[in-house]
Amino acid sequence: MWYSLVKQLVALALRLYHRVEVTGASNIPQTGPIVLVGNHVSYLDPFYIGASFPRQIHFMAKEESFKHPILKRILLSLEAFPIQRGKIDLRSIRKAFVYLKEGQVVGMFPEGGRRDENPMEEIKQGAAYIALKTTAHLLPVYIEGTSQALPRDAKWIRPARIQIRYGEPITVDPSGGRGEQERISGELLEALHRLSKKGSGQRVS
Repeated sequence: MWYSLVKQLVALALRLYHRVEVTGASNIPQTGPIVLVGNHVSYLDPFYIGASFPRQIHFMAKEESFKHPILKRILLSLEAFPIQRGKIDLRSIRKAFVYLKEGQVVGMFPEGGRRDENPMEEIKQGAAYIALKTTAHLLPVYIEGTSQALPRDAKWIRPARIQIRYGEPITVDPSGGRGEQERISGELLEALHRLSKKGSGQRVS
């Protein structure tokens, strides 16, 4: 109930306050497990991506976010779950497995934290690992404009144009082993690069 209510409120704010533009929504699988993987430039990213997505997303959020009592209640009501950064968090990985084996959607930001709106140089391989273990599709998403809507030093959300772009789902081959995990991570990084260039007007090969 809370997820649906928050999603509707955020979606309304996106339409009226930010003139949001969503592209590639037809790439989103309507059923089956998905590991949704995106860039991360603002605290707004999971809320805005979630509002544009037709299915519920269970986001992995950094453990520090759950230490603030109000934010913790919000995150738990939205069925997000904590992950410890900088180490292998088996508890969070098992939680992701449960959701995906139920055919649900898990959201991840594999850069390891918020970054500036510059092209990614590398991503962590956790998303590829989880997808391989659960045979879930990997779905790249790129969000742009949230760093202007809520800069790091801002105290309130500012009006800014938000773009959310979904790429084509990436199918995994569980029999591929370690090499497949590295291949998928590379393909995912390339897909996110292509999505970022679509917004900048650069030529996409």
